[in-house]
Amino acid sequence: MVRVWEKYRHSFWSGTLLLIRTIAGFGAQKAVAIFYGPAGTTLFSHFQNFLALFTQPIQDAIGNGLINAFPKKSFQKTQIVGTAIIILLILISASGFLLLISNQFRHSLFSFSLKNWLLIIPSILLFCFGLIVSAIYVIQQKLKLYSLIIFIQWSFFFVAVGLYEFDLHQFLIFWLLIQSLFSLILIYPVYPYLNFNFKIEKEVKLHFRKFLIMAISVWLSSKWVDYFIREFAIQEFGAIQTGLWQSVVRISEAYRGLLVSFLFLSLYPMISRKIASKNLDISILKGYYLPYFLFSLIFLFLVFQFDELILKVLYDDQYIKAVNLFRFQLLGDLFAFLAFPFSIYLIATVQTKIYILTEILSALIFVSLIILKASIGVEILVYAHIIRFICYLLAVAFVGIKSLRNAG
Repeated sequence: MVRVWEKYRHSFWSGTLLLIRTIAGFGAQKAVAIFYGPAGTTLFSHFQNFLALFTQPIQDAIGNGLINAFPKKSFQKTQIVGTAIIILLILISASGFLLLISNQFRHSLFSFSLKNWLLIIPSILLFCFGLIVSAIYVIQQKLKLYSLIIFIQWSFFFVAVGLYEFDLHQFLIFWLLIQSLFSLILIYPVYPYLNFNFKIEKEVKLHFRKFLIMAISVWLSSKWVDYFIREFAIQEFGAIQTGLWQSVVRISEAYRGLLVSFLFLSLYPMISRKIASKNLDISILKGYYLPYFLFSLIFLFLVFQFDELILKVLYDDQYIKAVNLFRFQLLGDLFAFLAFPFSIYLIATVQTKIYILTEILSALIFVSLIILKASIGVEILVYAHIIRFICYLLAVAFVGIKSLRNAG
């Protein structure tokens, strides 16, 4: 029994951490749905996407780069951390600059005051630094402690939401602030691993540059696309219809994010280790993919069977109007599920050019369909989602299988 626990302990705490995050995400969405309705759901989703413009490239470029770099004995750990901090500052500055020149701070849908922005901006910086710290927990396999801290964080958040009456803008700021403040708590248990050196060797720079390029492609093709498509949808279909669509999207993003996180905690480190030991072949992905494929079918079928109940429980009765959108979204999610292991493989093997090309092409397909066929109505948003991930699956599967066969 002890041996079994030692073997699967990391997977158990990975699952626990993902479960806590999922429950917290749905809990926040539920609170917004009850207190502020579909229009509130639209604004909360938009704020989450706004934050993701800063966090997503950091997670993909720095978090994944750190996890991939630490097993390599040729890299100095202090240089790895130093590079991560430099990239962090560059990415935050780039995101802020792009938002500034596009007048998003002045003409945003949030209507925050200058005082609000002076609180939000440093909170974003602190929260982003916490992402580096989170990667250290994964590397050092301290997921039990990490899960406990995250559990306390969200418990504190929901107690506060239950005790105080926030208006929507206060809720958004508090949601960000609580995560930023707990980033400070996360630092203390792992601070010995945060020693850094800004004198970086060429090999370390080249390593992170590959992850940075891939992260920027996702940043542009995913988060920026989502941000402006949501603004387009609000203008084209109204805040209520957009809110119903966003209720579906947030559920979809939650379980897709949960799945991707699990793949990064299980498949990604395994592939990275196999690459380091030069023992990677197609049988590894085959053995992983069959049970994964069956799980994907079963999971999405169950979601389909209980779609109305899910919308009602996670949001409110009025959100049942989104059930048809939900069903089409599920079909697109099936193709997304099937594509994810191949995407993870491309990232782990650092096939930068192919990864960027597939991300950008899928984004162009998505955006083009929505803009050209907006006359169809709000349904075009989920139709485009389906077509996008069919094309994406075909592309990454073709490249991934071909690459694995050549490696074998």
